[in-house]
Amino acid sequence: MTLSRFRAMPRKGHLDRVKKTHGYLSKMRHATIKIRTDTPDYSTIPVKMYDWEYSCYADAKEEIPLYAPKPKGKPVNYDIFL
Repeated sequence: MTLSRFRAMPRKGHLDRVKKTHGYLSKMRHATIKIRTDTPDYSTIPVKMYDWEYSCYADAKEEIPLYAPKPKGKPVNYDIFL
């Protein structure tokens, strides 16, 4: 997942990391990688609403570079619960 962020503009260091990851996976033949493709149901988890108006993030905006590549494929959702 982490390496997939660099598909648009890979660097040499990213290729080295892919080689290490591939080497690890080739040694772990008894292990499996499971990827969920369906959207999980979070309807039972309570949602906390925050008022960001009075925080240091009140005027925050997402900055997207002008030279950023156009997204392709389906969007990916990252869900993190602490």
